[in-house]
Amino acid sequence: MSEEKELISQLNSDKRSVKIQAIVKLTRAGKSEQAIRALLPFLSCDDRELSFFANQAAGKIAERIKIDLKQLSGREPVVSTIDEASTEQTTMAPSRETFLNARKDQAEELLDLIRNSPEKIPDEAMPAVGAFLSRHGGISDAGFIERQLLKDNSNLALPFINAAESIAPAILPRVLPNLLASNEPLVRSRSVSALRKIDPDEAERHFSDLLSSRNPENRLAAIGIGFLFPFDRVKGYILSMLPDEKDQEVLTACQTVLASNPDVDTALSILDCIDAVATAQKPMLTLIFRTECQALAATGLLPPEQATPDAMIKLWKQQRLQSFLFDLEIQLSFADDQKKASIICWIEKNRQHTKVQELIERLGKNPQTEDVFRQLNRHLSIESVTPPSGLPDPVKSSKVTTTADNETAAAPSALSEKPLEDSRQRSYDPGIIQKLRSLEIEGFGQNKAWIMKEALSGEPTIRAEALNALLRIHPDGKLIDLAKEAFNCESIEVRTSAFKILERLDPDYLKDKISLLLQETDPNLRIRAVRFGIKYKQDESIEALKRLLKSEEQSVRSNAISCLAICPFNATFKLLMDQLDREDHPVIAKQIASILLSNPSKALLKALDNITKTANPAVSMVISQTRNDLFDLVAQLPEVSEPEPQPAAPEEEKPYSVSKVREIARRSKDWKPGYKADKDGKGDGKSSQVNWQMLISGSVLLIFLGLLPIMLLSDRGQTDIPPGKTSQEWRTGERGNPTRVAIPDKFRMNRPCSLSGTIEKLVSDESLVMVHENQKIMIKFEFAASKEYNVGDKINVTIIPYRVNPHGIILSRGQEISAADGDKQQPVDTPTEGENK
Repeated sequence: MSEEKELISQLNSDKRSVKIQAIVKLTRAGKSEQAIRALLPFLSCDDRELSFFANQAAGKIAERIKIDLKQLSGREPVVSTIDEASTEQTTMAPSRETFLNARKDQAEELLDLIRNSPEKIPDEAMPAVGAFLSRHGGISDAGFIERQLLKDNSNLALPFINAAESIAPAILPRVLPNLLASNEPLVRSRSVSALRKIDPDEAERHFSDLLSSRNPENRLAAIGIGFLFPFDRVKGYILSMLPDEKDQEVLTACQTVLASNPDVDTALSILDCIDAVATAQKPMLTLIFRTECQALAATGLLPPEQATPDAMIKLWKQQRLQSFLFDLEIQLSFADDQKKASIICWIEKNRQHTKVQELIERLGKNPQTEDVFRQLNRHLSIESVTPPSGLPDPVKSSKVTTTADNETAAAPSALSEKPLEDSRQRSYDPGIIQKLRSLEIEGFGQNKAWIMKEALSGEPTIRAEALNALLRIHPDGKLIDLAKEAFNCESIEVRTSAFKILERLDPDYLKDKISLLLQETDPNLRIRAVRFGIKYKQDESIEALKRLLKSEEQSVRSNAISCLAICPFNATFKLLMDQLDREDHPVIAKQIASILLSNPSKALLKALDNITKTANPAVSMVISQTRNDLFDLVAQLPEVSEPEPQPAAPEEEKPYSVSKVREIARRSKDWKPGYKADKDGKGDGKSSQVNWQMLISGSVLLIFLGLLPIMLLSDRGQTDIPPGKTSQEWRTGERGNPTRVAIPDKFRMNRPCSLSGTIEKLVSDESLVMVHENQKIMIKFEFAASKEYNVGDKINVTIIPYRVNPHGIILSRGQEISAADGDKQQPVDTPTEGENK
């Protein structure tokens, strides 16, 4: 499907911002009568925004293809050319059409009207004035543009934002706060784009804020401007979204962005997600993974045989399995029921693998995952059901199970009728451990004697399991003496089991030992001591937590945060904020966020705004989401007079900072917590479904992205490949002949490059054809870049090439242009090499 057809299809979307985006993009992408006919229903509709943008787009398309728009809209016969004499305006009535269709010889008269008699311009014509000033205005119009942007931040402000960037960039710091506070996703994303040229760091914070919105329409708008930021950062944001994202359109958008910049790490990171999400999300993540594999092969980054899903899974086992299993332990400590069930299912399927068995053992020692450990052992004999992900499991038991693993798995899972013999009289049998773990009350009576004996003096591992079994099945007073005896054992496992018994049955015994327990070298036992000690020695316990929070082990930090959750908030506020500022694991950051959201206050919101140190995009997303949710909570709280935790005094805030903009949004008469716009632009609307691939194709970046599935990932292959040649043969031939249908080596697909050349043809005010080293390049700018140049002029440009047409001309998007001698220049911010286009 061509870009134009995709945008036309998008006009049927129920989501208003998507519809407006499609119309705006048709202004430059529309090239046929079909596009105009698709716009006709919007030309005279009651919605001012839709009507304005539709008239602007239809007029441009009609001018481009030389069709009389009035005849077409009246269903009269269409002629192929326009009789300019008959259509020339004879009056200068200041209507919308006056400014949209103004000729160059009318510009001075209209500029005089704008500058000296703006009150004569009706309100409905103002957006057209913005479009007019983008083409013909000057710095003297800055004041007029600024006034318009300060009083209107609806979609009708978009033409004035373009005008401000083109002719009056100095006013942007003053108008951006109002624009960034808009309820319109397109205005917010366009404002972030403008802010990036002033303050890239703050722009990224707004980008993260938009991307973490609860409203999927905001997330889609943010993805549409992702190319403005370094791709490694954008990739981090998107990968952090995948495990929790449920909106299919947003997931499709993420897929397209990731596939447009494929790399092995992305494919492996998606594999990390697939088996740690709810079952309903697996099919879409599987599709994203397979698409990434196809892109790796299609772009030549990997040989086809190394880019298959099976080959990538094999690589994942070699490089990522261990880290994945450690991450599962963290996720299980803070997962909802669906996600937890999915992870447990995966562990059940792959438990014969040695490393998975090690994970299960860690789950039993971790205070936060003991329930999962018991569940895994209780149902050991039940075969798990394969989740319907359609993807081969990253660990296949049939292929990775060792002989030792088989022996372990073969141990019976239920107690026999005959009591077991003393473990000291036989070689160590792992089956005994499993039987103790799966022991139920029905089988306890006939095995009580040997279990009590093992609990008193058995081999440490079996002794610990015997104590655990007794606590679980028969927790009576007789256990206290066994536990006190075991508490002095050198084995950490035995002492931990004894601690659990005493904590439950005789806590007074532990009170006098708290200080000693808080110095334990084993982090899991120390965590248990902290949980217990908080009730009796709070300050000393919190000091112990500070040391645990510095651990490099993620599970230790996660457990420490879970302990802070049961401490008084005013005693742990600063500790939580400092940890959030340096935390690099998103799940642990979510644990902290849950504590913060349980204690909402304005001071806390202010402190959260000052967290800027984190370098991990996934953690940045958590912080942005927490800010958004906390802001909604605080807005609904009654005024309180009691003192709240005070953060350190921050530096003077920028007027367009996230916190300043949020306050502007709160004061807006249209704002309310959890705001969602309906199709008329008002509040209380419900999220609507949208075909996001249409939106992607409409943005500047995602023209390429929209074409990518066709160019790279479709089974049909490249449409420009001549019959009888494979895609690889054709690409090889193109390297030697750059006039063929491919991007030459020096022009990297979807990456910026700077070069010099001579203008061969001026196509329009925004487009030109340049010759560089005998290679023709068609350049399309987003501003009137070519109107001050002539055929034959030598120029310097910065462009982003995205494909080559069948005639061998490189098609590109222009970013900067200047005369070769430096006398003329239209500056436009240029992304660095490492950024996502």
